[in-house]
Amino acid sequence: MSAGTDDDLGRARAEVRQLREVIDVLRTELEAAGEQLVVDRQRGAAEREAERRQAREGINALRERLESAFIERNAAVQAVIAQSADELAQLKATVEALRSALIAAHEDATQARDEHERAFRAEREQLHEIITALRARLELSDAG
Repeated sequence: MSAGTDDDLGRARAEVRQLREVIDVLRTELEAAGEQLVVDRQRGAAEREAERRQAREGINALRERLESAFIERNAAVQAVIAQSADELAQLKATVEALRSALIAAHEDATQARDEHERAFRAEREQLHEIITALRARLELSDAG
C-alpha cells in the first residue's frame, strides 16, 4: 500500500471513530432526552392528578358547606314553624277565652236585662194596682 492510501485509510478510520463518538454522544443525549420526557410526563401527570385532587377537595368542601347551609336553613325553618304553631295555639286559646268571656258577658247581660224587665213589669203592675186603688178611693170620696 502506498503512503497516500495509508493516510486516506487513517483519515477514514479517524472519521469513522469520530462519527462513532458523535453517534455515542447523540445516543446518550437521545436517551437523556427520552428519560427527561418520561420525567416531564410523570411530573405533568402528577401535577394534573394534584389539580384534580385539589378540585375534588374544593368541590367536597363546597358540597359540605352547601349541605351544612341546607341543614341550618331547614333547622331555622322548623324553628319558625314550631314558633308559628305555638303562636297559633296561643292565639286560638286567646280567641277561645275571649269567646267564652263574650258568651258569659252576653248571658250575664241577657239575665240582667230579663231581671230588669221582670222588675219593671212588677213595678208597673204595682203602680197600676196603686192607680186602680187610688182611683177607686177617689171615686168613693167624690161619690160620698
